[in-house]
Amino acid sequence: MKEYLLPKKGARVVFVIGKGGVGKTTTSASLAVALSKKGYKTLIVSLDPAHNLGDVFMKKLSDKPKKLTENLYASELDMERLIQSYLKHLETNLKHMYRYLTVINLEKYFEVLSYSPGIEEYATLEAIREILNESSQWDVIIFDTPPTGLTLRVLALPKISLIWADKLIEIRRKILQRRKAIANIKGEESYKIDGEEFKLPKEEAEDPVMKELLQYRSEVESVEKTITNPERTSVIAVMNPEMLPLYETERAYESLKKFKVPLNLIVINKVIELKEEIPELKVKMDAQKSVLEEIEKKFKNVDILKVPMFAEEPRGLEWLERLGGMIIEGE
Repeated sequence: MKEYLLPKKGARVVFVIGKGGVGKTTTSASLAVALSKKGYKTLIVSLDPAHNLGDVFMKKLSDKPKKLTENLYASELDMERLIQSYLKHLETNLKHMYRYLTVINLEKYFEVLSYSPGIEEYATLEAIREILNESSQWDVIIFDTPPTGLTLRVLALPKISLIWADKLIEIRRKILQRRKAIANIKGEESYKIDGEEFKLPKEEAEDPVMKELLQYRSEVESVEKTITNPERTSVIAVMNPEMLPLYETERAYESLKKFKVPLNLIVINKVIELKEEIPELKVKMDAQKSVLEEIEKKFKNVDILKVPMFAEEPRGLEWLERLGGMIIEGE
């Protein structure tokens, strides 16, 4: 059995990535079924807005983990709800940190923010963070992800967010130092809003903004340490034996290397195997052969598994267990 799919230091986290339509959901579900059958308490979570996980299991799923079989739980996260929940969290924190600014209409600001670029990525990262916080109750957590571009931006966010957090903490420290210097010259200043008196904090320990920044940094760092730790996290890329999925997988591989997220396995899905040559399929077979040769050249340090095109769509637990066995055993 593949070591990088098994829990070691805490729950094993597996991200299944790939271009839309290559079979990510089926691969994710198969892996989850096979690992649960081996006795590992497994949670599979769909992060893809176009949810197909319930269709594969032939079960209705929600954002709460649903027990499907012994050791197997599944959920589909509602992206719109995630975004609204994330914005509500931000709004609550902002109102708490800047109570003296409550006269400003924050509702309108957050209404616009819900359509801002990047909000989906941050909401997805927040959902992943919350699931990882509860990882002690699982042996394996499998994320069935959105198409590659969005997933890579989400996996890059922790490192990028740490850079931003460090810069903002540095700026906030300078603000507090200047406040303290002004107070030493002019004395304490306070403000009254609706009859309530406010004093601007000057020490880090009493500053809600600094507390929030430090807490956010700690939370993001925890996610970053998990997804870059090969003892905890694995990435499986799923692709079809075609040039466009090959190019996308190659770009994903380079991006993951840059952010130190381990790519362990490439599943080449729907490989056509013929017992005898069919003239009408010669062009298709030649193109497939070319892609398979390129994969062998380009991904020398990554496990590669070829999954044949089956005569029927692999749905239901029996089919998924069979396919999952191929993935975890590599044959």
